[in-house]
Amino acid sequence: MKNDILVSIITPTYNHEKFIGHCIESVLAQTYPHWEQIIIDDGSTDRTKEIVTQYNDDRIKYVKQDNIGIWRLHETYNKALDISQGSLIAVLEGDDFWPPDKLERQLPAFDKPDVVLSWGKFAHTNKNGKILDTNPKDFRWFEHRSRDEVLRKLLLQNFITACTVMCRKEALLSIGGFHQPSQALYVDYPTWLELSLVGEFKPVNEVLGYYRRHEGQISFIWMMEMEKVYHQCAMSFFQRLPETTKTRIGLSTQKLNDEYRYITADMYFYSGRRKLVGRQWSEARNDFGQAMHQSTPFIQAKAFAGIVCSYMKLDMEWIAFLMGIPQLYDLG
Repeated sequence: MKNDILVSIITPTYNHEKFIGHCIESVLAQTYPHWEQIIIDDGSTDRTKEIVTQYNDDRIKYVKQDNIGIWRLHETYNKALDISQGSLIAVLEGDDFWPPDKLERQLPAFDKPDVVLSWGKFAHTNKNGKILDTNPKDFRWFEHRSRDEVLRKLLLQNFITACTVMCRKEALLSIGGFHQPSQALYVDYPTWLELSLVGEFKPVNEVLGYYRRHEGQISFIWMMEMEKVYHQCAMSFFQRLPETTKTRIGLSTQKLNDEYRYITADMYFYSGRRKLVGRQWSEARNDFGQAMHQSTPFIQAKAFAGIVCSYMKLDMEWIAFLMGIPQLYDLG
């Protein structure tokens, strides 16, 4: 690709005074200089505006709007898309940040004209930016996969984290911009599904974004509710596919429902762990009981251990430490 192509970075933010400075500085530190960052502030009531306007760089565009909230997030994203001047669009929410070579490493993915989206690994961090783990663990699986294989995997699991994504603006416009189905608190997953029908997805086996976990985060607070809507979104999209496509990717409504039960069980287990840490013993037992229902033997074994810990009034983080799993103490 040309080395002067403009990348437009969409940054929605709301009351991110603790994080927005780090977010912007990670963009300013990019080794690739041809970018614009469009920050749409959804009516923040903290010091977000004061912090953003301290950065004196013409490439940073700050727009403050009246608060419209998470249920109209697609309007915020599409406002930034309308303002954007670049032919490539990247996503970086106000509480996340990038490695300094993110743009430089990802741009070559678009050398092929049929690539409409590129993504990579992400690192979970705590609220202070300490790296906890890196995902997906099995990244090599995604390399050299067909569009049908990618679509099948995407219907079963949203493996693409927004802060690692870059996509063609013309492809986004061709699907009507960012999508947000009713009851969804996000725009990323439904948008990736629609883009999967337009062109190729190119994985880059590098950490391309840092996803910060903190107590005020929507995805942290509404974890179980979001998972239910993920499944509804996947099912609705799947049902709209031609029968020939459904057959070709080897999926059925029953298969999607089965996978959803396993994912939900795992989410209940994670929720139970959180409640053990919060000393909510009976609530944790309820979650572990949900996790044991119609799940895999492995999840059932973990959930049973969680129930035992709840009666002993212990958390499970010592087990996580022994297994090399990030401890929840670090996630706040």
